[in-house]
Amino acid sequence: MRAFTLDSFDSPPGLRDDLPEPLPAGNELLVRVHASSVNPVDAAIAAGVLKEMAEHDFPVTLGRDFAGVVERVGDGVSRYHAGDEVFGFLPATNPSVHDGSWTELIAVPEDDFVAARPRNVDMASAGAAPLAAITALAARDALAPTRDESVLVIGATGGVGSFFVQLAAAAGAQVIAPALAEDDDYLRELGVSEILDRDAELAGGADAILDLVSYAPRDALLNEGGRLASPLGAAGEGPQRFNLVAQPTPANLQRVAELLDSGALRVHIQRSYELAQAAEALEALSGHKRGKLGLAIE
Repeated sequence: MRAFTLDSFDSPPGLRDDLPEPLPAGNELLVRVHASSVNPVDAAIAAGVLKEMAEHDFPVTLGRDFAGVVERVGDGVSRYHAGDEVFGFLPATNPSVHDGSWTELIAVPEDDFVAARPRNVDMASAGAAPLAAITALAARDALAPTRDESVLVIGATGGVGSFFVQLAAAAGAQVIAPALAEDDDYLRELGVSEILDRDAELAGGADAILDLVSYAPRDALLNEGGRLASPLGAAGEGPQRFNLVAQPTPANLQRVAELLDSGALRVHIQRSYELAQAAEALEALSGHKRGKLGLAIE
């Protein structure tokens, strides 16, 4: 079986074709993966950033998101059958860093990490959405933007930012984003009301901030009593501070599927890579991007 793996901290990740196929336990689905995407945590694992934080069980298969088709199910599975199309994402640690979705087959429990895939988008879009979209939903739930509030999104062009902008704009908020001039049309189409020069010094005045870039709280940018959310642990502590963690529960995945099916949430894939190009995709993640970078497994 092919998989893109990290085999040690002393070697770069690469494509292998000699891994055994997983055997699903009684409560698991065996899913043939068709599509995935690249997330910052994939680059962090590949670079060994997590080696002091979690045990690594080598070989580590990279990749979190997946969309694919159930190939077979364990004896105890009742809600899924062979041929069902599903999507989801695998946590980085479960409990060690080991399982990932950049491979041809994965085994996932029917009660977690997976849900029926949205029907009104293609497999590539379903495979690119889960982790980033659930993070964006967690930010929307925490910040609860309302009509005419000012919401500053730092990192609006990326995967999480692109999803959150759509959600905040749909709530009627006035979305503000620092960006390059070349991103103007893209961000306005998503729902950004005001675009600031990305290289200029930001001034205060936002009712809420989603900061997808910083590693320390940007308190000076908030109005008094404002709300700050971050998936990087940079929200600080106290009331109105939210350090986000995306939970791949079936309920959260179903929320994403409903938003995608209704057209309330759109997936922008800047470029799609083949599994053999996963190293190139990881490198591209560090550059400027709009939306998601997809990975085609089939």
